[in-house]
Amino acid sequence: MKLKYTLLLTLFLSLGFLTSCDDDDEEEIAYTATYPISGDWSVTFSIETAPGQFEPLVEHTEVLIYNTAANVPTEVWIDDEGHFWDFKVRTPININNLTFGGENLENMSYNSQVTVTDGQVFLNAVEVNNIMRDSIYFRVSFSDDEEPFGTIYHVYGHRSTGFE
Repeated sequence: MKLKYTLLLTLFLSLGFLTSCDDDDEEEIAYTATYPISGDWSVTFSIETAPGQFEPLVEHTEVLIYNTAANVPTEVWIDDEGHFWDFKVRTPININNLTFGGENLENMSYNSQVTVTDGQVFLNAVEVNNIMRDSIYFRVSFSDDEEPFGTIYHVYGHRSTGFE
């Protein structure tokens, strides 16, 4: 008799665990207030050598754009994690237009200023690995850029896919 109750109890507990896992499949993904500007972006940094002609300096690197601690739809962090220049700046965004940028932004990586202009995210604009991905473009310049002073770097790419 004791064995019968033990088996029934085990059966009920097992069914309880199985049904609790099914609820996870129905949940929606929760995005921050800065999505779709925020994300992990695979980008190329280049300079313009002649009108309309660009020379890549660093290709297939990463830039992170993420919400601030306040999680408001008016500002983001742009962070290259030292992949190109070692900059991390907080910049204003317009979430409705998917634009971003600012002048003389304080670089949190070290004492300098960064200017980000013409920042724009384009939804489903480029095909990567047979999947339509969001695209990004912005210009960036650095106060401590010595040669040549005032160089404007063009940054363009797509939302990272997780593949090489």
